[in-house]
Amino acid sequence: MSAIEVLEEKLLGNFYSRVSLGDTFDLYFDRFWLISQNMVSSDEAALNKLMSEYSPITEAIDKEDIAKATILTATLRKKVTKVVLNADSSLELSFENGVRLLFTTDTEIVDWQWAINEDAQDPYHSLIVGVLESGEVRLGNC
Repeated sequence: MSAIEVLEEKLLGNFYSRVSLGDTFDLYFDRFWLISQNMVSSDEAALNKLMSEYSPITEAIDKEDIAKATILTATLRKKVTKVVLNADSSLELSFENGVRLLFTTDTEIVDWQWAINEDAQDPYHSLIVGVLESGEVRLGNC
């Protein structure tokens, strides 16, 4: 199977039921995780503007993650309707509520960018598909 075929098989019509935020963004689907160093959405700017008047945000350590967390929570249990693997190996998911998430491949000083794996841990050990050190999509244990 090709990488896009694996991605579509795993993600299309599926949804995540759990999300973990920290140094990475981790989304739990059915018996696997989509883990990423970064996730972006075009909805972030509007949310950042809206939330700028909430004073605790100005004191947050990772201010840029607050809108991301809101978007991920709003997309919880919403089915993936489209899966795109872009030329730069970034992964773009569209959801039934109109949200689009882009799992990027431009995070500096990391040895992996995004991956689907079995345990949300080191993608090198339980990789199904992902972008690791080379910047190219790699298939693991499909």
